[in-house]
Amino acid sequence: MKTTLFNLHEIPTQSGGLIIEFYAGNIFDIYTDILLLSAFKNSHYPTPNTTWGELYNRTGINVGDDIGKYISENIIYFSTRRNDYFDQLFSIDLTTIRKRSAFTDATMLMRYKELANFIETYNNNDESISIPLLGTGKQGLSYESAIEGILNMCLSLNKTKIKTIRIFAYSFESIGILNRKINQMLSRHSIINNNLLSASIEEAKEMAKCAYSIASLKVLNDLISISTSNNASLNILGITGRRFAEKISSDFACIYGLEFLPNSTLELKIKELNMHIRNDRPYVFSYLRLLQSYGNQTAHYNPFELNNQDAAAIIIAIVRIIDFYESKLNLSITEH
Repeated sequence: MKTTLFNLHEIPTQSGGLIIEFYAGNIFDIYTDILLLSAFKNSHYPTPNTTWGELYNRTGINVGDDIGKYISENIIYFSTRRNDYFDQLFSIDLTTIRKRSAFTDATMLMRYKELANFIETYNNNDESISIPLLGTGKQGLSYESAIEGILNMCLSLNKTKIKTIRIFAYSFESIGILNRKINQMLSRHSIINNNLLSASIEEAKEMAKCAYSIASLKVLNDLISISTSNNASLNILGITGRRFAEKISSDFACIYGLEFLPNSTLELKIKELNMHIRNDRPYVFSYLRLLQSYGNQTAHYNPFELNNQDAAAIIIAIVRIIDFYESKLNLSITEH
């Protein structure tokens, strides 16, 4: 099955904000600045059916005989050649093979504290890090324990300059369990479908069959996957909508020949686009405002819960904005 985004959460930090994305599938399917894998101590060989085996299959990189550079008690940096999947490679030693039977939730908690310190103090210009759902392999942690530990670690972050943390579960069957636990921890409710919401999702599915740009198709496919995954939360759609509005506003600026100031907020971007979009399609400006409003409420007001009508409005807004954007994009290409 194709690697699928099934949940996400936004955390305010001193540097502006941190997005946590949860995927089911292969960690190598999404490019990342930092790839952090896990292993038994001194056991980084490309064993088949492991992430280290997949690393070798995808890149030809084998660090099994490389001792690497320990930057903390259990986190190692490996110098690797350039590739299409990541920029920096790290590993965290969960335990030794000899002691694996004694691995517990308490052991994992200690590793998460070490990992949190690494992410908080990492000082390069890298913006994203991908991490497998630690402890669910040969260490034998339950999905509930694993997601609780890694989400609590993410929620503790405040000073990090990292903008996106991607967490990967390899089992698609685990999505329902993981969503239920995430919703419980974040005080969210699972989606209960109705006709309006189902119709809006179907419209997104039909649009995803169009010959649109890669970026637009990715937005639509992510929107569909998080809307239809087991035990998904409506609030995810609020965060998804705001992220889309941020990105599409910058894309509209390129089409209209505008240049935003560095670190412009979504509010400033929408104001700058006001007259240009209103002259073309006034409703698109309203949809951007709608996505901004729902995104702000779901990210910053707790508890806040979207209802089915809100969720359908967000999906429809994204669909309509993409339709307009693709028409402008095609016109721009034709004119040049």
